[in-house]
Amino acid sequence: MRAHWWSCVLGLLCLPAEVTLNTWTASQNPSTISVVRVNSSVEITCSTTLPDPIGLYLARRFPNLGNIMFLSLRDGQINNNTTIEEFKDRIQVTQKKQTAGGHEFTMSLSLRGPEDTNLYFCRWTYFESSKRGELSSNGTVIIVTEKDPQEHCRFHFLDLTFITLCVTEFTIISCFTIGMLILRCKRFKKDVQPMKV
Repeated sequence: MRAHWWSCVLGLLCLPAEVTLNTWTASQNPSTISVVRVNSSVEITCSTTLPDPIGLYLARRFPNLGNIMFLSLRDGQINNNTTIEEFKDRIQVTQKKQTAGGHEFTMSLSLRGPEDTNLYFCRWTYFESSKRGELSSNGTVIIVTEKDPQEHCRFHFLDLTFITLCVTEFTIISCFTIGMLILRCKRFKKDVQPMKV
């Protein structure tokens, strides 16, 4: 019985430590969708509240999960930078000033073509109780197009204008047709009188 009580007390004492460990966060900016042109570049800023991360991956989701870059960290400083062949000389890393209890890096990606359209996200690695853990951010959808994003907006405006005109024209023709049918019915009623018995 005493052993049971002691295990309960130890469990309660360890509970705050578990809660504290799970409050670490990872975020990135931009955190939604970025539309960029071919041969342009985009910046992704990865930040975390982890006190001492051992590494940072920049990964992409499709067609299957894959890391495109890895930063090996020691005391928050980059001591090794590995990039896959496809992205060699296309990623520049800048370390932001360390905030209290956190780390932040900005990656500038040169995007060559539509094939670079993907979901990019940051994954931080760390050691916790001699076990390796990972903390990921939600990610950024980057869409690479051959045309300027503003041109797409202009085309959408023209499409909406065309659709509005079509709907208006259909409504006018429908109203005109219904009006003609009502007039015809009224004339038909006038012309055809019921026979008197």
